[in-house]
Amino acid sequence: MNINSHRHWIPFAGYIAVAVVTTWPLATHLWGWVPGVGDWGQNMWALWWTRLSLLSLGQSPFFTRYLFYPEGVTLLFHPVDVADGLLAIPLWGVLGSDASYNVMILLSFVLGGWGAYLLALDLTGCRWASFVAGLVFALSPYHFLRLQIGHLNLSTVQWIPFYSLFLLRFVRRGDWRSAGLAVFFLTWMALHSWYYVVYCGMLSLVVLLWPLPPVRRAVSAGRVGLVLGGAVVILSPLLLPMFQLLGETTLVGEHDPLRHSVDVYSFFVPGPTSSWAEWFEDVWISYAAHNREPGASAYPGYVALVLALSGVVHQQWRRAVTWWWAVALLFTGLALGPQLQIDGQILPVSLPYRWLTQAIPIFAITGIPGRMVVITSLALAMLTAYGLTGWLAKLNRSNIRWRMGVAVVLLVGLEYSAVPIQLTSTQTDEFYTRMGQDQELYAVVDIKWDVNFLMHKQTIHGKPLIGGWLARLPADKAAYLNQGGVDKTLLAFLVGLEWRQYTDPAALKAAVQAALSARQVRYIIDHDNVAGAWIAELTGWPVVYESEGMVVYQNPIEEAWISR
Repeated sequence: MNINSHRHWIPFAGYIAVAVVTTWPLATHLWGWVPGVGDWGQNMWALWWTRLSLLSLGQSPFFTRYLFYPEGVTLLFHPVDVADGLLAIPLWGVLGSDASYNVMILLSFVLGGWGAYLLALDLTGCRWASFVAGLVFALSPYHFLRLQIGHLNLSTVQWIPFYSLFLLRFVRRGDWRSAGLAVFFLTWMALHSWYYVVYCGMLSLVVLLWPLPPVRRAVSAGRVGLVLGGAVVILSPLLLPMFQLLGETTLVGEHDPLRHSVDVYSFFVPGPTSSWAEWFEDVWISYAAHNREPGASAYPGYVALVLALSGVVHQQWRRAVTWWWAVALLFTGLALGPQLQIDGQILPVSLPYRWLTQAIPIFAITGIPGRMVVITSLALAMLTAYGLTGWLAKLNRSNIRWRMGVAVVLLVGLEYSAVPIQLTSTQTDEFYTRMGQDQELYAVVDIKWDVNFLMHKQTIHGKPLIGGWLARLPADKAAYLNQGGVDKTLLAFLVGLEWRQYTDPAALKAAVQAALSARQVRYIIDHDNVAGAWIAELTGWPVVYESEGMVVYQNPIEEAWISR
C-alpha cells in the first residue's frame, strides 16, 4: 500500500468534509470561539507555552517559571501537549490563538479518520469499508467527549491508528521503514499524552498474539520489542527525570478510578454529547452527569456493532477478526475500572483493572480507566471494516456496492452525530489585552477560582503568575493551595507557609508588601469580589481599573517590575 497514492487523497478530502460537518458550527467560528467547556484554557495555554518556551525563551517546555513565579514548577506530569504546540507554531503567528486551537481540533478528526482508513485498507483492501472504519473511529463518542470537555491533548487520537498501522506492517512483513515510523508515532504520542503511550504499549503486547505461523512468533516478539525499546531510548531524557521525580516527591492530583470508570449502561445508549442525548437522558443521567466523563464516551453504536459482529462469519479473516475482538474486549474490560458499575451504582465486584494496578502499582497513576475505550473504538472500527468488506463482496454490481457504502456512511454519521457542538466564547477583558501589548516583564496576582480562565488569560497578557495549578502538582506546591481560603492561600504564596507566625498585622502587611515587590508584582486582579476589601487593606494599593466583576490594584512602587 502506497500512502502517497492519489487514490488515498480522495478519502482524505472526504474526511475534511466530514470534519467540517460533524463539528458544525466550529468551521464558521474559528476566531473568538472554541469548542466545548472545561479544560480548553489549560490546553490553549499548552500551545502558547510551547511556542514561548522554544522561540522566545530558548528553554525546555517541560519546566516553567510563568506559573508559581519566580521559583517555577516542573511540567513533566502535566499534559503540556508539546506536539500540538509544535504543530501550532506556524499557525499561531498568522491565525492567532483561537484559530490555531480550532485547527488542531479539526485536524484530529481529519487525520483520525484517515489513519483508521489506511489501517483498515491495509487489513482488508476494501476502500468503502475502510472509509467507514475511519468514520467509526474519528466520530466515536469518546472523541466528541474529549472535544466537549476541552481536552485538546486527548482529542489528538489520530496517531493511534498510524502507530498501529506501522507496527502491524513491521510485525507482519518485516518492513524496516514501518518500524521507524512506528517508533516515531509512539514517541510523538508521548508529546501529546502519556495515556495513549501506555495504551499503545499495552496494544503492542497484544500484537504478540497476532495470528502468525508458530515459527514466526519469536520473530514478531523481537520486532515488537525493537519498536518499544526504540521509543523508550528516544524518550529516556523525559522518562528518567519523571521516574526520579516520582521517587523524590509525592504528586497531588491523581484521579479516583471509581469516579472515572465506564458504566455498563453507557454501552447501550448515546451519552450527553450526542445529538440524541435528550432521548436517553433518563438513562445516562445516573452515570454520566456531574462531570463523570467516561460515562459519555463508551457508546459503540449499533450500526458499527452489527457490522462488527457480522465479520465473524467470514472465513477469510476469522483469525484476524478474533484478534480484534480480543483487543476490544480486553480494553472494554479495563475501561470498566476496578469495580463493576451499573446504572450509577458501584457493586462489590472486582474487575481486571484492580488486578492490573495491584500487579503494577505505577499503573495506578493514570487514574482514569474509562479512557481506554479509545482502543476499543479503534478495534471496533477495524471489525466494522471486516464485516462490511464481507457484505460488499457478496454484491456483484458496483452500483449496488456504491449505494450500500453511501447508506452505511450516512447511518454511521447520523448515529454518532453530535451537532451542533457547544462553543465557548474566548472574549477577553480589554485590560488583559493592554497588558499583553506592553513590553515590560512583571508578575501578576490573578484571583479567580477557575484555573482554565487564568491560564487562558495568561496567553493574552503573557506575564508570569504568582501561584497556579497543574494536573499533577508536586506536594510542596500543592501545599500552598490547601490553606483554607483565598486570603490564606495568597499569604502562603507570598510570605510562605509560615505566614501564621505573624501575629502583628503591621508586620504581616510589611512582609506582604516586601514579597510583592521582591516578586515583581505590578497588578493584583480580583474577580467577582473573591478577595474583596481585604486585599486593599492588606496592600494599600490603589484601584487602577474596574469593569463588571473585575477590580485591578496596581503596585505604586515602580521598582516592582523590570524591562524585558
